[in-house]
Amino acid sequence: MKRLVILLIAIFLASCSAQGGRTMFLAENVNKITQDEIIKAWGLPQSTSTSGDDAMVLIYKYVAKGTPPSVYIPPPSYGSDGGGFPGGVARRSQPELVRGSPDTCRQYRLTFDRAGVLREYKESDC
Repeated sequence: MKRLVILLIAIFLASCSAQGGRTMFLAENVNKITQDEIIKAWGLPQSTSTSGDDAMVLIYKYVAKGTPPSVYIPPPSYGSDGGGFPGGVARRSQPELVRGSPDTCRQYRLTFDRAGVLREYKESDC
């Protein structure tokens, strides 16, 4: 059980780290990186559009899968904590529902000028 909890925490932190990494990457590259470089690094966007001043807008969405709920069944515990009768099972030995975590989705709206240089970005929930 302890290993499972550690694994779930590691997966959660890795997904947060990846999303934070994208935001940091964009913040460091505003007015530096081009549209072509973003597409090469991140792949094709989910959608594209143009704004009124001929700026190109790329939309990227990233989904981090959550974990499904599960049931933890501890090994049986026998003895005096089992209700005081032979064969009694301790209350702490009862199965427990372990809550899962929901999927998370982050959307990145990248705006490029006419020359194709990243001018601004907005990060939000999907």
